[in-house]
Amino acid sequence: MPLQSGGYTFKPHEMPFMPGSPASPEHPKKRRLAYLAIGLLLALSSGFQNGLLTASLPQLRGDLSLDLQQGGWIQAAYFMAYACMSVLFFKVRKAYGLQRFVRITLFAQLAASLLQLVYHHYEVQLIACVAAAIAASGLLVLSIYYMMQGFTGTKKLVGLVFGLGLMQVGTPLAQSLVPLLYGDGNLNGVFAFQATLALACTACLFALPLPPGITVRKSFTLTDALSFTLFASGIALLCAFLVQGRTVWWTTQWLGWLLAGGVGLTGLALYIESTRHKPMLDWHWMTVPQILIFAVMGVMARLLTSEQTVGAAGLMGAVGVGSAQMSTFYLIVAGGMLAGVVGSLILLDINDIRRPVMVALACFALGAWLEIGVGMQTRPAQLYFSQFIVAFASLLFMGPMMLEGALRALAKSPDHMMSFSAVFGLSQTLGGLAGAAAFSAFLTYRTRDHLAAIAQNLTLSNPALAADIQRNAAALSATLSDPVLLQGRAVSQITAQAGKEASVAAYSDLFALLAAMAAVSTLVAVALWLYRRYYKIDILAAEKAKVFAALGK
Repeated sequence: MPLQSGGYTFKPHEMPFMPGSPASPEHPKKRRLAYLAIGLLLALSSGFQNGLLTASLPQLRGDLSLDLQQGGWIQAAYFMAYACMSVLFFKVRKAYGLQRFVRITLFAQLAASLLQLVYHHYEVQLIACVAAAIAASGLLVLSIYYMMQGFTGTKKLVGLVFGLGLMQVGTPLAQSLVPLLYGDGNLNGVFAFQATLALACTACLFALPLPPGITVRKSFTLTDALSFTLFASGIALLCAFLVQGRTVWWTTQWLGWLLAGGVGLTGLALYIESTRHKPMLDWHWMTVPQILIFAVMGVMARLLTSEQTVGAAGLMGAVGVGSAQMSTFYLIVAGGMLAGVVGSLILLDINDIRRPVMVALACFALGAWLEIGVGMQTRPAQLYFSQFIVAFASLLFMGPMMLEGALRALAKSPDHMMSFSAVFGLSQTLGGLAGAAAFSAFLTYRTRDHLAAIAQNLTLSNPALAADIQRNAAALSATLSDPVLLQGRAVSQITAQAGKEASVAAYSDLFALLAAMAAVSTLVAVALWLYRRYYKIDILAAEKAKVFAALGK
């Protein structure tokens, strides 16, 4: 039966590419531009969900009097919900229709914003973070659909790159805005901004809805529900393990239960899927070499991006730079990411899809190398150039990787987009959390080693140390008269300074490690690229033929 809307019957080439996706009519130029503008708003709003949470978490802990473990659960709640939502939403769109999916997304976003604005309680914040994660996942999908409406033919795949890239840009933009929104010392400004974004997105979606799609009513089965519940529960436990491991340290006993439960439930879900005739997640396709390489590339991208989130941002915290002093830093990062999106599209060649990956890896290596040797006097302005390069590389890397995975999934079948969403989403979420956890542990051990080396010189027989203690004691003598307390306070200041110097030296080691990882990865990528060029190997030849035939030129 032909698809109709408002008396218009869609032509065969305008029909949805797969159930749950919108039709692709021939829009006039102004309408295409409007779709692109709304897609931009939705993508940035999606990124803002995580960025606002990350930037406001220290203030939130203070306002609600939370300990570090409770703060960790707030962060974990977001990632536990976000990690698997793309898989569930794929089924919701396919079974119940695009408009219902839109309403669910809008409800989640509005609910998250209003809950945070009205109720300032720990339990409410946990619920709000889950709702925000659901909204972020849904808004990302909607932004891609809106972006694709702004392009025609095979260029629609550009909307995929734009939507994902601009979502990433939203995170540092949010981090640059939070100090301004928190200027009066009240987080209500942050929550009101989120609510305003939610209302703006709602207005835009109702003003210019997506074209209709088609549904397959019986596509969501009880076995699907069982598999998803097991899979989502397992991934959620793994996310909690990776987040809380950094907070309570890895030797805490209950972390073992999280890890065991996560691995067990995820493994059980994948076993059930591997035995099904029509699986929700095609385990056999997900484990073919090409998809495993894609997953490794995704994890590598997130590991190297940790240079920014764990490395540079953590270093600034270690030397005492506050969030208010980081606004320009995050604007520079956002600019680098935006340049990466544009560069990805400029360098993108569907016949040589991995060429930008080499450039991105080289940029990662250069950015990390420039930061080796940082010291106590390092300030954000000294990292602007290197962080712009790293931010540029993070999205230059992302575009071709995302497009390659989508082409491989679509060439297999439209239903395999769900398996692709799982692989990509987990490589990004778990890869990012694992990278942050691993590098945080590296920093802890290297800080301990550097502190042990510094402590060898912290003896009272050292004339320089004795002079420093006397200098500190003289500075404190105006407020302390007890000589024992005065001596103890002066020594504690020296010890604290030694701890800071050890921490900064550990960050320099981290930058050296990341530079080496990126340099080796660059050499491997160049060698493989030269091999493919010499033997004229097109790794996506079969996939391109199938997908382009379906999309139409």
